[in-house]
Amino acid sequence: MSEDSSSVSSGWEAARPRTLVDHAVDTILSAAARGALLPGDRVSEPELCARLGMSRVPVREALRILESQGVVTSEPYKGMRLMEVSTRRLEQIIDVRVSIESLACCRAIEAGRNGPEQLARLEAAIHELTLMAERGDAYAFAMADTDFHRVLCSFADNPVLDGVWESIARQLTVLFGLSTATKSMTTIVGEHRALIDVFAAGDIGQMQREIEEHIRVQTLDINYEAIIEEKRRARDA
Repeated sequence: MSEDSSSVSSGWEAARPRTLVDHAVDTILSAAARGALLPGDRVSEPELCARLGMSRVPVREALRILESQGVVTSEPYKGMRLMEVSTRRLEQIIDVRVSIESLACCRAIEAGRNGPEQLARLEAAIHELTLMAERGDAYAFAMADTDFHRVLCSFADNPVLDGVWESIARQLTVLFGLSTATKSMTTIVGEHRALIDVFAAGDIGQMQREIEEHIRVQTLDINYEAIIEEKRRARDA
């Protein structure tokens, strides 16, 4: 058996080398999650090249990826801009998230995939979320928040569902990062712990209500438009 096949069979997998495209995607996403790049801002390819010290090829590919995932949008005569964050857009994202994550949790509970193994993975995700909160890093915290929900959805064991969730995952990272401007990271960690408790209890009706609370109510409690306006004023000053 070759060294490569032995690694795969033992559960280890070689890390994928990070590319300039990966770096460009992360940098744009980080700027958006931290509020350095704000919803509605024009995203200039030449400016990004200058800021990142990259040629147009990786930057253009990074923008293509982010556009396919809804993080940036392109319109004729308007150019490319960071995703809109309006009440209407939030409600659209929330509707999709509630449907996906409710279904994922229900299927997981029905299959008995809410036991010690799954809870250990969620606790590991909470540990990462807590660590990023202690560091006060909005982007890393948002990434950890996104990963928590990725793990939760994975328990449905449904690749189609995973694919749909991933199609909005990077938009969620932007929203999670912006939310920390007015909501304490400690509070957000506590909300995720409550979600784990309900998932562990295994009551499907209660799980559906908790998902609705966690996603719809808690998201709409945040005034994203005010956050964006305040950050824009501070930046322009």
